[in-house]
Amino acid sequence: MTKQRPTINDAFGGKRTTLAEQRAIWPDALHDDAIWEGPTFERPVYMVGRIAVGHFMEYLLEVVPEFSTQLVAAYPTDEPDTVIIESTGGGATIYGGKYEQRYFSKITTRDGKAFRMREYCNPFQTYKAFGRERWDQRIDDIMTRHNVEWPTSQAPDPARLP
Repeated sequence: MTKQRPTINDAFGGKRTTLAEQRAIWPDALHDDAIWEGPTFERPVYMVGRIAVGHFMEYLLEVVPEFSTQLVAAYPTDEPDTVIIESTGGGATIYGGKYEQRYFSKITTRDGKAFRMREYCNPFQTYKAFGRERWDQRIDDIMTRHNVEWPTSQAPDPARLP
């Protein structure tokens, strides 16, 4: 029996995973040119490259170890590898609180891997659950240390904010 390649759902299925298990998922689940965008944050978030996106996902799972999402609706687009989804997600945080979020996400895959993810959510829910200062420091650190040059395989967001 052939083992299926891991997907992002393997990390975010509401099951506690170790850092080693998470890191084993990213090479198969994230395209090398992966981009995760959070344009609704006060300081918009742009994770550029598989390594940066992987570190961002690890941070989410570090704070919300049993993070899971539930699909509300999916909306096809004219692009065959792109879908817009509405979902809810969250879980208990390591700080004793709860993270609850509603997402609208534009997700594009390439070669069966997450290629570009643009998520629209309520940043205040994130700040409340993660702690605003902790969030800003960790996100800045990941973007500074791990972001790569914007890949030529992806057009920049025409509405990208500073």
